[in-house]
Amino acid sequence: MKKVKIIVMIIPLVLFFIASAVYVYFANAEAMHEVQMDCTSKIDVDPDIIEKALSNVQTDMELGEPFRTYPIETNPDSQQVFRSTLIEYPFNSSPRADSLDNVSLRGIVLYVHGFNDYFFQKELAEKADSAGFAFFAIDLHYCGRSYVSDEPRADFRNIKEFYAELDVAVELSKKIAVDDYEEAEHVPFIIIGHSQGGLISSLYVNDRSDEKFAALVLNSPFLDMNFNWFMRKIGLPIIADIALILPDFSVGSTGNPNYAYSLLKSEKGEWEYNENLKSRSRPNQYLGWLRAIMNAQKRVHSKLKVKSPVLVMRGDCSTDEDEWTEDYMHCDGVLNVDHIGEWAPELGEKVTTRVIQDGLHDLYLSRKDVRDKAYRETFEFIDAQIKK
Repeated sequence: MKKVKIIVMIIPLVLFFIASAVYVYFANAEAMHEVQMDCTSKIDVDPDIIEKALSNVQTDMELGEPFRTYPIETNPDSQQVFRSTLIEYPFNSSPRADSLDNVSLRGIVLYVHGFNDYFFQKELAEKADSAGFAFFAIDLHYCGRSYVSDEPRADFRNIKEFYAELDVAVELSKKIAVDDYEEAEHVPFIIIGHSQGGLISSLYVNDRSDEKFAALVLNSPFLDMNFNWFMRKIGLPIIADIALILPDFSVGSTGNPNYAYSLLKSEKGEWEYNENLKSRSRPNQYLGWLRAIMNAQKRVHSKLKVKSPVLVMRGDCSTDEDEWTEDYMHCDGVLNVDHIGEWAPELGEKVTTRVIQDGLHDLYLSRKDVRDKAYRETFEFIDAQIKK
């Protein structure tokens, strides 16, 4: 009987040590994988990647003329090739080009989309061009134009997966906008990131500090999970640890389609987009994606050191009701705007915050008077930075 009790006491300890060993093994493997991708200083982009992208340019099948697309292939961790797509709105293509001659280039803008998203905001491209900026956007790997059937849509395991394709996008944008490389290095470069793209852009600009970006503009950045305190501080971190061992475990599609209803012209909004590239409901989400997001947000919460001036814009209210309400037409239906306001100052020493009343999650897709306010804030902020 005594031996049985001893065995009963020992078994949990043995299981604990086995579990700990397994966890340490996977933790070390993940750490080594991150080291492979980790490059906080600017990397040299392979000229062959640039030339290949330039030689395969074509008219954008989504937006049509004058938009163009350039395919990008990167291999950041020597394990797999990621396909992404650079979209160009050729400089001087906006309506203002018809009435103005010899408009000089004031800078370059690169737009980074959010989760379950792709670039379709034609109006943003026209606004940037009208303000004197060459406009580009990137559809990240597994997203939008870059998605290939049977891939895990919008999935990733580490924010740094995107660094290589962003490096290429930056260099390719400069090459297209300003053919003289030395001159291009002196042209102000601005990144605009929306939602998850705002989180990615924040870490990218932080870790690529040698690039000296002129400004970073964040449109409702994904700086925290939209859950209660217990889930954010206790529940999700535990799940993120489990994700180290089970990264490919799917939790299905979370969230409701109400935000999509607020955007789509066929529902209650004013926009049309390809629902094969941006679905009404979210695609399958995996524990590995959750862990990657949590790790990225943890870095923000521990305070980044973004050297570039940062503008953080957000709406003035949030809603997450399961049933449709009119609040979805004038509030952020994805993130908690208070969380954005809380963590924005942690991005760096030069952060400006702006609250856009009645703004949707994507402020540039809000009703006209609201998005015009977001545009004004965006380009007035950029103007102030490039004039210094």
